Amino acid sequence: MIRAKIYITVLWLSLHYSAILNAQPAVESGIFCHEFCDADSVLFSQKNVTPESGFGISGIKANIKGSCLDYFPGIKDDLLASLAYFPELTHIRIKVTYKSIHQTMNSRPSPWNVFRKKARRQYSVIINNNEGKHKGLSFGELSSNIKTGWFGHELAHICDYEKMNSFETFWFAFRYVLSKKFVRKVERNTDIETIKHGLAYPLYDGLAYLLNNSETDSGYREYSIFNGLSLSEIKCFWCKYRLELKRNSDQSAGRKTHE
Repeated sequence: MIRAKIYITVLWLSLHYSAILNAQPAVESGIFCHEFCDADSVLFSQKNVTPESGFGISGIKANIKGSCLDYFPGIKDDLLASLAYFPELTHIRIKVTYKSIHQTMNSRPSPWNVFRKKARRQYSVIINNNEGKHKGLSFGELSSNIKTGWFGHELAHICDYEKMNSFETFWFAFRYVLSKKFVRKVERNTDIETIKHGLAYPLYDGLAYLLNNSETDSGYREYSIFNGLSLSEIKCFWCKYRLELKRNSDQSAGRKTHE
């Protein structure tokens, strides 16, 4: 009986492991961008650009709560500004907390999501209070543009979590804790998703601020350099995806013309 249970468990894990690998091809593949173009360079540096989707803050029904709202009264507006670029997360439940972590901020799914329906899932966005061993940047000193970009990065993580079932989320967390190589792939892929959602410049602005800030913890700076896209890569991917969108738009217009 015990052997049968072990066999069934191993078989179940094998099937789910295969499904997870198939569900995360972008994370498993290498992420590189060596192209160069300076098209629309003026557009890249524009701050607080309206989301290209045309989706507005008024359409967001997200449930945002948490202790951090007491420390930073304007944080809800900052998060809503980022959510405007993520129409797929309009009804998301987010708890914003303020405590010691390794980075300036991070996001994670609630462990109670295992027992919740997908529509009732909740996620945490945690901001470092810098009272522990690991120091992030002072959140209150960040510009609105940088906050928009960094919240956008965390929302891109949540977009990935939303695609996972409970076991996939567990396996993802397991690999994230144990594999530095996996962390790098995940973070770089998440930066790309942030760019695809229209937040390339805020992301760039935040990284430039981090690299040029003399008070940035050396370990945090090294972590960001190793795991995230570089400044040149952010511009490269931004340009690459704008050109892809333009090509797709031209092809679509061409097909309509011939119909």
